[in-house]
Amino acid sequence: MRIEIAAAELPGLLDRAPDQVSLLSLDCFDTLVWRDVQAPADIFAELPIPGGGAWARTRAEDKARKAARLAGRAEVTIRDIYRVLMPAAPDAQIAAAIEAELAAEHRHCFAFAPTVALMRQAKARGLDIAIVSDTYLDEARLRALIAATAGADVLALIDRVFCSSAHGRTKATGLFEAVLSELGVAPGAILHVGDNPVADRDAPAALGIATARLRQFDPAAERRLRLEAAAAAMVDSAVRSSVPAFQPHRPAISLHVEDDPAFALGHDVLGPVFHAFALWARGEAEEVAARTGRPVKPVFLLRDGHLPARVFETVTGQTAATAEISRFTACRASFTDAGAIASYLAAQARHGRIDVLADQLGLTAAEARAMGDTQEAFERAALTPEWVARIVERSAAFADRLFAHLEAAGVARGDAVMFVDLGYNGTAQNKLAPVLTRRFDLHVAGRYLLLREEALTGLDKKGYFDARHYDLRALHALSGPISVVEQLATIVQGSAVDYRPDGRAIRKGGGAKGAQNAIRDRVQEAAIAFARDPRAGMVAPPASDDAASRRHMAMGALARLLFLPAAEEVALFEAFEHDVNLGTDDCIRLLDIARAGEGLRRRGFAYLHQGERMYLSGELQPYGLPLSLALFGANRFDLDLRNADFRTASVRLPAILADARGQAAIEIDAHATHDGYYLATIPVGAGRFAAGVRFGALCDWLQIEECAFFPVAAFGPGARECAAAPIPARPIAEGMAEEAPGLYRCGAAALMMVPPPQGLTTPHLLAIAFRPIVPRGQPALKAAA
Repeated sequence: MRIEIAAAELPGLLDRAPDQVSLLSLDCFDTLVWRDVQAPADIFAELPIPGGGAWARTRAEDKARKAARLAGRAEVTIRDIYRVLMPAAPDAQIAAAIEAELAAEHRHCFAFAPTVALMRQAKARGLDIAIVSDTYLDEARLRALIAATAGADVLALIDRVFCSSAHGRTKATGLFEAVLSELGVAPGAILHVGDNPVADRDAPAALGIATARLRQFDPAAERRLRLEAAAAAMVDSAVRSSVPAFQPHRPAISLHVEDDPAFALGHDVLGPVFHAFALWARGEAEEVAARTGRPVKPVFLLRDGHLPARVFETVTGQTAATAEISRFTACRASFTDAGAIASYLAAQARHGRIDVLADQLGLTAAEARAMGDTQEAFERAALTPEWVARIVERSAAFADRLFAHLEAAGVARGDAVMFVDLGYNGTAQNKLAPVLTRRFDLHVAGRYLLLREEALTGLDKKGYFDARHYDLRALHALSGPISVVEQLATIVQGSAVDYRPDGRAIRKGGGAKGAQNAIRDRVQEAAIAFARDPRAGMVAPPASDDAASRRHMAMGALARLLFLPAAEEVALFEAFEHDVNLGTDDCIRLLDIARAGEGLRRRGFAYLHQGERMYLSGELQPYGLPLSLALFGANRFDLDLRNADFRTASVRLPAILADARGQAAIEIDAHATHDGYYLATIPVGAGRFAAGVRFGALCDWLQIEECAFFPVAAFGPGARECAAAPIPARPIAEGMAEEAPGLYRCGAAALMMVPPPQGLTTPHLLAIAFRPIVPRGQPALKAAA
């Protein structure tokens, strides 16, 4: 018998065991005893070592093991490791350091419930039980750890314990021979269970021992957990230095048997995040009540607050009040005077959408037309006394209806209302708090999953992730792609744009999106499934499984989804659209993978810096982890990167600049972008020069991705802010045969001549993105300066 089993299959394993098995042999770590961190070395982060214990402790173990191998030993003891780590320390100090590490192990370890169930079944069938462990601990210490994590009754089920440190041999180098010798049994009498493919499968199987290799996680989950730890360390430098990469959700993930990516996204990723958020929100409601002395009503703001509300109900057993308050309705209720109107108008981009501005201010389309036909004229009219009075009056009536909506949710005058939402700026609270406090005597608090305030409002605001835990650069980076979480957490209905006198919401938008809704429903139900049993698999939670560790875990899970998504997750989002939720029906595709590829070919790494997309990290996922990490790092640390910083190899292109007075031969550098493409940029002034590129000197076959004119500013330090549309070029190909769209066969004298566009008033350049498919000779590559 040599099988592989998932964690959920452990309790039924003995039904598959050979009849002659009389002893159940178990690996200890990651089989019976698990840790609530990503890797064993994470525990060392808590050791009292200057600069963080993980690095020094791991290095000391590596050196101790190398010394043991040179001395002919296959295993070390914990004392051997600490003698390397603390070479000048007296015995008493080393003993104290060892005890500190053992205390950390006890804090983070827990017994895995399915393994304990297997042990009880083994005893019920009359089988003996042995622990066979590769460990630097001795038997007494290992038994103490098992007793602390699983209980004395489980320890009593164990007949023998074999530690590699006591025998000087690991499981792969002979420990099982010692087991067979000391027990005096035939190999066929043993069934061994463990997670390591070499130590727990290959080594015992080679001796004739039946094996069941425990697969803790499927490959997708294993990769997610590794990258969650990496993401947590990117966001918080303390992680894996002085704080472990906490993952108390590991056992629950190991036990789910679904193979649906939507279920995994909900159960393994969003479930842990929103479960931790719900516990925190419950505690915050209690804190607000104690501080204000008022009844507190947590109100989850729809639409994005839908999933948080459902998880809150699952976790607390309380009915979650909800209110359909959007940025649009909160803003519409906030126009109390001319200053509030002016503040709103000053914050608007020059988009020219007078209909959007009028709707927000409570004005009709006919009134908007009467106020002016340009955005500037409309704004001037809106601040005249006549229109200010009209807007303020309608805003007050709107606020009355909005409060009626809150009353329908259970909020009464004089209460404390605690808005609960994803965040990330608390705009609804900013707009409504002054109105609700002054007119309805409410204390307005806001509690958000992610809070990154752009101004010091002084309002009663907190975030589960906020500036108390993370710097503002990190919070700002996370808020960029947060739309993907909004879309997964939302309810399938239109956005509220008004309320009836009795408080019922009047909605707009929210049309049918079958595929998107089906995926979202599956994700949400899976997240709730996690919240029903967040500590599944734990006999008892470890001491370190507290609110702080769950926050660290949730940050890792969230940051990983936002910046390092998996291919199967990105595939789920391809059908998603994001509505802008400002009283319009406007929708934006959540991601566009083809456009990302186009951007990379045309701009290379500079696209990461310039791309203003809803979920750029999702668009970049198919193009490799290096790009995702570059995007993550640049955003998380707000790096001052310029286009020139992304230049790598280049090729020299002979070119021609010509105007009415003559022409000049020049050479230009074309810099590598992505997937074999290069970008050549040629200045043409304000339409003065025609540009020609002698592609025939470079290659026999050529592929053109883009040929267009751009303002020079589009390639300068402020390129992120320059959104000018390209002007398509009209090239004239001489000696170039277009064999397929964009694919050219070039003669030796092939020239692409590009006349300048007419009517330019600012300096422009010609950008040509191309790929040499069959080089002519071997053009020299040179490193960027």
